Amino acid sequence: MKYRYQKVDPKITDYVRTVLVLEDGFNSKNSDLPLVTNGMPALLCRIKNRKAQITLFGQSVSNVDWKIENNTALIAFFFKPFALGTIFKLSAQVLKDRPIAINLWNAQKAMALDLQLFHSKSTDEEVEILNHFICAQIHANQRECELIRHATDKLMENSNADALSQLLQGQRLTERTFQRIFKKYVGISPNQYRRICQFQFAFSQLKGGYFAKQTDVAYANGYFDQSHYIRSFKEFTDTTPHEYLQNGLTQKVE
Repeated sequence: MKYRYQKVDPKITDYVRTVLVLEDGFNSKNSDLPLVTNGMPALLCRIKNRKAQITLFGQSVSNVDWKIENNTALIAFFFKPFALGTIFKLSAQVLKDRPIAINLWNAQKAMALDLQLFHSKSTDEEVEILNHFICAQIHANQRECELIRHATDKLMENSNADALSQLLQGQRLTERTFQRIFKKYVGISPNQYRRICQFQFAFSQLKGGYFAKQTDVAYANGYFDQSHYIRSFKEFTDTTPHEYLQNGLTQKVE
């Protein structure tokens, strides 16, 4: 078995995390995958006897999909969160429900891609063909791709309550249009996403012991007061920050 990471083209680094190429009968187990794939959206291209099978995965790629036979190559483009939906104009709900064969997504584009891959002469050339295809998709849907990329990046940097109003400045979009596009491709509203980011920052700081007082954690992460922070913490974990520090996260007994 051989595998390697391919350098990501600078033109798509805002959307693609890494590219992985597997060859020569790689059979995966949980312990021997060269890359952790849980939760990572991906385009997976399986090539055998010069015939390609391309599938879009909105979440994790299952272990079954990693198994390949001899004389087979598997090329995986791993995307950043929420990039896959906007690039291929697919809703988050559709991608969540099941993997999508690319010929069912767009038969004409799939046929053109199959012809190019059939006439390729090396795995490197196949990677370049797929890379060009993804570049073309990003360019075709650039406005919404950039909107979602910018919004999710900014909310990760700043999850305070005023972050959403700051995002809309200079976007030439109404709040309603922004909400609709965001929910379509991310699967939740911008405010829900912001609150998840806000909680994750607060949780990591509490867990890491960055602050001596819980009020400091609350104010550092844009909560109105300690009560607001505790309510949010309990919403996401079903426990309070104090109970977490004493007992950790325990499953609720029904």
